[in-house]
Amino acid sequence: MKEKLLLFFLLTTLVYAENYTLYLTSTNSLQSAKEHYENIKFHIPDSFETIIHQRDDKSYTLLIRDIETLEKAKRIQKLLYLTNNYQNSYIKVFDKKPNYNVIQVKNEKIKNEEPYKQNLEQSNKYITAVTMYNTEQFVKSYELFNKLFLENNYNLNVNYFLAKSAFKIKKYDEAMAAYERVLIINPDFNQARYDYARILYKLKQKKEAKIEFNKLLSSNINPEIKTQITEYLKILNNKMRGSANIIVGLSRSTNINNGLLSPEYRLPGLNDILVKGEDPISDSAHSEMLDLNFYNYLKDDTFRLKNSFLVYNKNYFNETDENITLLSYKPTLSYLDKDYLYVLGFGIERIIKSGEDFNSYFISPQITNKDFFINLKYQKVQYISDVNKEKDFHKIQLFGKINLFKNMNYYTNLYKNIRDKNIRTDIDKYTIGNGLNLFYNINKNNKINLKYQLNYSKYKYENNFFESKREDKQHLIELSLSHALNKDNFINISTSYLKNNSNQDAYVYDEKAIKLNYLKAIQW
Repeated sequence: MKEKLLLFFLLTTLVYAENYTLYLTSTNSLQSAKEHYENIKFHIPDSFETIIHQRDDKSYTLLIRDIETLEKAKRIQKLLYLTNNYQNSYIKVFDKKPNYNVIQVKNEKIKNEEPYKQNLEQSNKYITAVTMYNTEQFVKSYELFNKLFLENNYNLNVNYFLAKSAFKIKKYDEAMAAYERVLIINPDFNQARYDYARILYKLKQKKEAKIEFNKLLSSNINPEIKTQITEYLKILNNKMRGSANIIVGLSRSTNINNGLLSPEYRLPGLNDILVKGEDPISDSAHSEMLDLNFYNYLKDDTFRLKNSFLVYNKNYFNETDENITLLSYKPTLSYLDKDYLYVLGFGIERIIKSGEDFNSYFISPQITNKDFFINLKYQKVQYISDVNKEKDFHKIQLFGKINLFKNMNYYTNLYKNIRDKNIRTDIDKYTIGNGLNLFYNINKNNKINLKYQLNYSKYKYENNFFESKREDKQHLIELSLSHALNKDNFINISTSYLKNNSNQDAYVYDEKAIKLNYLKAIQW
């Protein structure tokens, strides 16, 4: 008898040992719980049991119970996460089936989908949507399959073509969610898993992509697809150890020295004495840049240490006093999670310019994802020559960029310069910069970019010669065209116009410039 009881106990344990529950959200409002319930039922197949559990403290917890495998539980969790909901959900496993105080949801929508499912793929709506996809009218096919999805959210083929259409028009989050639904319905749909893995690869979710590709390799797929998957895995497993960018260019400027628009101006602080300003100087220059990067990966590739070395040189053909050379070393530590890249950078720079050499030291944390970029920077500038020590200053800067539309982004740049020594009155200032970038891909190899930037600067101290605090407004318009010779070689040509207006006549100038650059990118 004891042996039978022990056997019964072991069998019972085995039955429930792999029984998973996905806890989604808790609320004190039953109405809110019911709204969440309806939302989840829309995204999750009816084969998974969603319930509202009333806890002893009179709060309500929404959960999906009796999930057979951990993989299915994780897929449902990820699917709901892709809908931007339930990001604090968690999975629990029970040794025995838990008891829940289940709240019955009245007036639940009764789905009468069987007749619709049977006739769906013979309907005019479905045939039209497939025709739109096959004729590469992907925006239209996306719209039609999205309407079909709202009517029948767990039809396999509707979700599959919705995913493919969304991917074609770069709605990657929607494509991923649709592929997740397909794989929940049919985990053996290898073509859907292959497409899903390629999206993960494209979005640089390397860990998840490798998992999906490896699942396909262990399944029954044809040799051609297996070869393609092997190539993907080679790339994913081959960590980039270094990269280099080499740029050589030519440029022409109408005003390399910020010469003034007006040849003469008056100084109110000196009885309106008339002073002759510096004339603009036009000149051409050649420039060269070498950017070297070395990478080390830590803790399963989520952390990366990058060491960057930069050498930049610009030499004018005539006005050699305006030549400039930059030497830079910047180590950075980055952490990549599912959606965000976090970076902490340090750096030291040496700028060489006709007797005004200085060193720059900085620290710079930043955060970025596919929609925005934010960077905070503290910088210390120290001149080498004792004659120029009075110019030493430190700088605090905040830069942010956000993607407004598919072909447009907006950026803002705020910084403040603070003098180290109380000698100069022309150092302390704050600047607010705002800009818009418009870009358009003409075809696979050519891209055009239009940029407008407005900077406003105000100085802290009054200039006694002008009896006022200096205020500048600077406008910059730049148009550029990039051409890709191949995946590693690029040519860029740009033209720009800069106008600096000021309340002090000694700082009113403009500049027109044209540049031609060749870029060579190398990776190993």
